[in-house]
Amino acid sequence: MSRYAPVSHHPPAEFTSANFDNMNSQYPPYTNSSENIPLKSQNFTRVSEQSEPYNSMSQQSTWKEFNRTDTGSSLGKIASSPWEHKLNEKHVRGVPPPTDTTRYFDRGRQTRRVFLECLFMWFGTAFVCGALAGTMYGFSRITSGMSQFQKYGYNALVTGLSIVLGLAFAAQFKQYAEMMRWRFLASEYRSLQDFELVLGCDSYRNTLSLMCGGNRKGTWYPSKTQVIACFWFMVFVVFNVCAALLGLTYSIDVSETAISISPGNISVADLSYISGDDLEDNGASLSIYESMPAANLWGELGLSYQDSVYPVDGTNSSWKYTFSDYSSNPENKLGVLSTREVHSTSTCQEYKVTFGGFGNFNVGEDTTAVNLVMYEDFEGVEQSLIIENVAIGATSYIGNGSSVDNLTCGPRCAQVLILQTANNCTEAMTLTTNTTDDCFGVVPVPEPRLWTCDTNITDVLNATSPLEGFQTPEVLALPDPQAQIIAGATGWSGVFLGDSGLTQAVIFRGRNIMNAPGSAGAEGIAQLVMRFSVGVVAAIDQAGGPRQYTMGANSPGAAQIVNVKWKWSILILAGIPLVQFIMLIGVVWFSGKAVILEPSYMTAAHLLQPMLNKVGESGSLLSTDEMAERLGDYKIAYAVRPDRNDPGHSDTTFVRDLGIVEEAEGYGYIRGKMPEGRYD
Repeated sequence: MSRYAPVSHHPPAEFTSANFDNMNSQYPPYTNSSENIPLKSQNFTRVSEQSEPYNSMSQQSTWKEFNRTDTGSSLGKIASSPWEHKLNEKHVRGVPPPTDTTRYFDRGRQTRRVFLECLFMWFGTAFVCGALAGTMYGFSRITSGMSQFQKYGYNALVTGLSIVLGLAFAAQFKQYAEMMRWRFLASEYRSLQDFELVLGCDSYRNTLSLMCGGNRKGTWYPSKTQVIACFWFMVFVVFNVCAALLGLTYSIDVSETAISISPGNISVADLSYISGDDLEDNGASLSIYESMPAANLWGELGLSYQDSVYPVDGTNSSWKYTFSDYSSNPENKLGVLSTREVHSTSTCQEYKVTFGGFGNFNVGEDTTAVNLVMYEDFEGVEQSLIIENVAIGATSYIGNGSSVDNLTCGPRCAQVLILQTANNCTEAMTLTTNTTDDCFGVVPVPEPRLWTCDTNITDVLNATSPLEGFQTPEVLALPDPQAQIIAGATGWSGVFLGDSGLTQAVIFRGRNIMNAPGSAGAEGIAQLVMRFSVGVVAAIDQAGGPRQYTMGANSPGAAQIVNVKWKWSILILAGIPLVQFIMLIGVVWFSGKAVILEPSYMTAAHLLQPMLNKVGESGSLLSTDEMAERLGDYKIAYAVRPDRNDPGHSDTTFVRDLGIVEEAEGYGYIRGKMPEGRYD
């Protein structure tokens, strides 16, 4: 039987608008005082007892005025929660609500609100997935290597967003459960324990309890409730596993090209002595003449570093080399370009050769003059020079040791003579196709030529710059004696010519860049000398010359970059919101068929009041199992109580009884789908 008195859903003819105007006084609204709360049965009885005719037009106007504040705008309806079932103007249809607790179940309105409520939460999940994708993409674009701060920031962002994503999963699934549980409760009669577990299925503890204890008695196969609970829990686990697998789609690796810069110990070139290797005494026992051939060897090696030495500002007045700084870790070969530079300048002038310069093929029988070269200096005085290290069509560089000993051209300067020995070949003669011809494929030098060049080497520039940040910049200096050796490196062979002990010579043959063409002028020769001298410094710095360690601001290290496997990352980050949206549509469709109540303790207590009345006022410490034991074989469902006056559920003005229905009442099958209309 119903717990409420029978209700006549059509007003009797005796009901008048005058009586309806007194409704507020007869049925006062809810207040803080429990005495003012009218009983549903009283309200229904009083409406049934009305005897005056009902003026529909007058009543409709009066009700509209009475309920205007409850209607709100259409936007307000959309923004309301799914469990708000207010009776609006369009639901009145000429029949006033019998009580102020009457509400209207509009399936379309509830479905729309469920969709918007869940969609708002879904946007949060989609935003977090988008933020994760944006974070991974943004940091993967840092190809120059991440700083320590950037690395910490990336890890913090990804970790934080992953945690937020997990919380979003939990919130979304809890919301889905709150919407769907009413349909589950309305689908069948359940024991008191199962009813409570389904009512609290937004808790995963209850979901696990349904999985483990929701089977039918006397059967071995799982019940529908168990299958759904298991599926629901597994979906939640899979979502969290996918979020965890996201960490396997990216890695922080050491870059093969990028270099990380940070203050620390730096390996720099030691220019305090010139040697083929590091010396334990830092070159203290090394004489200046022992350093000369080493400088020449470094210079020849430096010819290979064409990209490291170049003219200053694109001019031909001087050449420079920019140092590189390397890690103090010998296993780390990475280097970074610094702002420190060494410049070389050279001034060359050409002498007029009066005798010799043809090797040994044009002196006739006078073999004593084979190595003799005679020339006029700039004052017209004839000078002579014995050059033993010559060859036809080759260029010999003669280092003048006296310019180093006597500082003839300056403290950081050395003088070099350059002799271009003739081979009697012209440009046209070298174009012959006769491979046996002496001029075939050689550099044409029709006449012998002689130049003198004064070359200067600067100290290390920008060594004290704040950009370099060295604590002891003085160790980077290039001392004057070593600068002189480097300036004359083209002519140092380690073997003195003649008896003077002052000159040395180095010969360059064939297509070597230092073997100048016959058309070369003083400026071209100066370019070769400058390039060779700064090449000495380049080779020492880059090819394993003496090194030292000092503290600086730009210590290079292995740079770390983010590598993302986008195929799997996109699959996870796009798949999670996509699957959740599909689930959202299913939740909206499934939950919209039953009246959704507010997820609050007060609503649950009000719903379970008939069952609690059977338990009695005593026993506030009883457990659910103890209550169920007192009630015996007691099964209930959340349903619309059947009424013989509403057989087809087609009358939307009929006030239906929604609440707990006992299986013992004998109504039989309970419909999960609830009809639209008024409820109380």
